[in-house]
Amino acid sequence: MDIFDIANLAGVSRKTVQRVLNQSPQVKPETRDRILKIMNEHQYHPNVSARRLVKKKTRTIGLFIIQDPAKHDIYSDDLFYSVVIGSMIRSSSERGYNVLVTTTDVTDPAPILKLYREKSIDAGMIISWTNVQSIVDSIISAGFIVGLFDQNNVSERHPVVPIPLLCNEEGAKTATNYLIELGHKDIAIITGEEENPAANERLNGYLEALKEADIPEQKIFKGRFVEQAGYEAVHHWISQKALPTAIVCSNDLIAFGALKALNEAGLSVPDDVSLIGFDNVLLTQYTTPALTTMNVPRVEMAASLVEQLVQQIEDEPMIKPPSFHAALIERNSCAPLK
Repeated sequence: MDIFDIANLAGVSRKTVQRVLNQSPQVKPETRDRILKIMNEHQYHPNVSARRLVKKKTRTIGLFIIQDPAKHDIYSDDLFYSVVIGSMIRSSSERGYNVLVTTTDVTDPAPILKLYREKSIDAGMIISWTNVQSIVDSIISAGFIVGLFDQNNVSERHPVVPIPLLCNEEGAKTATNYLIELGHKDIAIITGEEENPAANERLNGYLEALKEADIPEQKIFKGRFVEQAGYEAVHHWISQKALPTAIVCSNDLIAFGALKALNEAGLSVPDDVSLIGFDNVLLTQYTTPALTTMNVPRVEMAASLVEQLVQQIEDEPMIKPPSFHAALIERNSCAPLK
């Protein structure tokens, strides 16, 4: 009989049992009584050294990079997460914590749970390009602390799981309105994957901007958050003789693909087509022309996630985190309609 068995019998998390053992006032009296009764019935007597180990902090936060073989690799192919990882490590260090990085496949959460159970980490944070709901559920049900960088990694949010929230709809609406203000009416959008909430939120922002501007025509290309989607969308519109004068790309990778296709077709950006991206990855300022885009405050979002996790680890008062907003970065890929 160990602390995990007691937690299962009581229908609570391991952390709740630990709080009872440590006489924490955070446990409801009825829950405390139920746990103590189960301990009595099963003659559970935690040894002193084990309790000391439970209370001791490692001053280490795990960074779980969860790969999906069906999507591009975060380490070798990714332009988005490098800034995020750097901010997580720096913010953890400023709070006196080390970061232990581990990579695992989305189908195999065992290495992550092992780190928790061996008390190698005090909490964990996840970055991934896929849905990791089952992994989060496993971590939470075992009573451990975890947070996610991307709100799109789960279909159901746990109140105890910190996630920095980005206002995607607002950002896409800002991008579309910018093109409308430049005089464009024939404005298309290339979306991300339909199962990704961010893709739908950005599509909704685009549609809302057109509706408010009384622009009925919509050109929607259902794509993915990869370069190929932008490339295919442009060739599709050219073949249909329906190329718009402006394109909202749901991320910068899509914009890179669209820019390549337009260049191959002998079309000028922004003279023939204005192009706007979303994310503001490093390469956007080095494309030709430099890409106008929506800046996602990834550094601030990563720092906020670390702060929320440390608050949980150290039982500090939880401060409600802010929502984050994408900001327009004007460069050279958009121009007034001629």
